[in-house]
Amino acid sequence: MIRITDATLSTVNHKYAQKDTLTDMYRLLLLTGVNYVEIPMSLLDILGDSVDLSRTVLRVEHAAQIRNYPGFIRYICRHSGFEVPSGTISEFQINDIREVNLLRRFSELENVRIVGLDDLLQHDYLNIFERLKLLLGNQLEFCPQNNYFFATALAVEWILSGGENIVASFGGGGGLAALEEVVMALRIVRRHKPNLDLSVLRALKKHYEELTGISIRGNKPVIGDKIFDVESGIHVDGIFKNGANYEPFEPSVVGMERKIVVGKHSGRTTIEIKLKEYGIDLPKERITDLLGKIQEMSIALGRSITDQEFIKLADNIAK
Repeated sequence: MIRITDATLSTVNHKYAQKDTLTDMYRLLLLTGVNYVEIPMSLLDILGDSVDLSRTVLRVEHAAQIRNYPGFIRYICRHSGFEVPSGTISEFQINDIREVNLLRRFSELENVRIVGLDDLLQHDYLNIFERLKLLLGNQLEFCPQNNYFFATALAVEWILSGGENIVASFGGGGGLAALEEVVMALRIVRRHKPNLDLSVLRALKKHYEELTGISIRGNKPVIGDKIFDVESGIHVDGIFKNGANYEPFEPSVVGMERKIVVGKHSGRTTIEIKLKEYGIDLPKERITDLLGKIQEMSIALGRSITDQEFIKLADNIAK
């Protein structure tokens, strides 16, 4: 069984965040198909009655604090060497594969989370995965860090190798695997679909940008605003015939739409589709003229042209 814990709210600075933003983000994270959402103690008063104890992991600073917050499905804290109550996840930072064997002494722990191992993909990672499972069993949570940009790949490979528990964060916040990428990858390669509708990712992106002040780049996998922008003529033609040839998932799955953009790589098919989109009736013999003007402008500007620029060029050609 695949179990995903989201740690977004434990990785962002929410000191100056609006209560409504945090509450809505917590609610939306629960709708992404994750099993649990991890939150720090500092969010309890802010989230109030909206907290679902059965799906929330509470991060505490030390195990003694757990008795003050009863009812949560799980608790997590850095392992201190002392005995921990049942239901507590003991967290270990492992930065070097040579440290893996040191975990042998903690095999009696009920739940363990391993954070780190960011360069694992450069080693015999499948063998390391098997050693981890042998030492700590199926209650092991793997939380790969992203210093070498391997985190998403490691999280997915962990599941494909038979691991059951992974930790990620929206947008890869806090240097972890990107939740949306992990969820989508497992949806595609393992048909893991706990939630058929991932359109909530659009609202989550907005809240995340507001909360962190970080603008997510347009080509960010799964959630970037421009990932379904298509310019090249042959690609446009192919996508409209069968989108699955080029896209691993339909734009509607993540609440987006495919957008045809025009520029120096565009062909006649792209122009014809764009003209139809805006209801512009242009004689076929003039489409070549329009295409030439578009390519000239795109090269001069060093970018694709906007819809407004396209309409203006088309109107000028039509006169």
